[in-house]
Amino acid sequence: MQSRAVILYPPALTQDSLMVGDRIGVRISMVVPSGATVVPPPAENGFGPFVVKEWTVDKTERSSSDSLTYRYVLTLYTTDQCTIPALPFIHVAADSIRDTFMTEPVIMKIVSVLPADTVDIQDLKPQQSAGRPSLVWLWITLIVLVLIAGIFIGRRFFSKAPTAPPPPPPKPAYEEAIEALAALEAKQYLLKGMVRAYVFELSDILKRFIGRRFDTNAADFTTGEMLDWIVQAPLGQDVRRSMEWFFTETDPVKFAKHIPDRDTVLRFGEVARECIEKTRPLPQAEKPSGGASGGNGAVEGS
Repeated sequence: MQSRAVILYPPALTQDSLMVGDRIGVRISMVVPSGATVVPPPAENGFGPFVVKEWTVDKTERSSSDSLTYRYVLTLYTTDQCTIPALPFIHVAADSIRDTFMTEPVIMKIVSVLPADTVDIQDLKPQQSAGRPSLVWLWITLIVLVLIAGIFIGRRFFSKAPTAPPPPPPKPAYEEAIEALAALEAKQYLLKGMVRAYVFELSDILKRFIGRRFDTNAADFTTGEMLDWIVQAPLGQDVRRSMEWFFTETDPVKFAKHIPDRDTVLRFGEVARECIEKTRPLPQAEKPSGGASGGNGAVEGS
């Protein structure tokens, strides 16, 4: 189905007026062809003067179409009259056709925190005093402050601060990488249409694992430096080809804002996990006596 099959409903608000600091709910629903990808507007600066406190997306899949509902919680920190701007939703169909759909702008009313009949308070007189004020309480306060300062200084110089326990050792590289992959899947970036954020974090997880596993600063490598390292790294041929494919194909997604098809995006996660599994350090009891094992890319060491 083509991108013109998308149905975008007008925004639905929980209220049409608010005071500064109030929260309002905005619901935006749409129906898109099955298998399509939707990229929502950026939450950081895509809502004009409004600040996005939180947002979620619900997806219902059907045989020929998917129903998406985006829910935003917005707030405002300015007293100027303002409008929720038209919000762009980028739709990428299964046949890679891209289109942008805009919601309708919504004018919001800002309500003053002061009652309408509030008037200035007039005829107030300054505080009156009679006689000479007593300084007894001032002296008492100064003496108490001096005593507190003395106690604090005495404890600082005569008491020995307890030694902080050493930090726990870091988790092994393989365990850290597997936990990071699970945490990434829990964020549901792909369901929310955040393909670029998903690829960035997935690439960082694989680079961090390579850096710890092979004692190199892979986390700071450019894509070109990463590919040069792979050529001379102690890896099996299948792992080398998988890593070269991963970093070559993810580079335009991260830096050229290219959105690949759904199968390619899913394969990114599979290949990253495969590279980590095939290069995990062998348990002590399973290490070969001859050094590196070239078949699966696993090398002795942690």
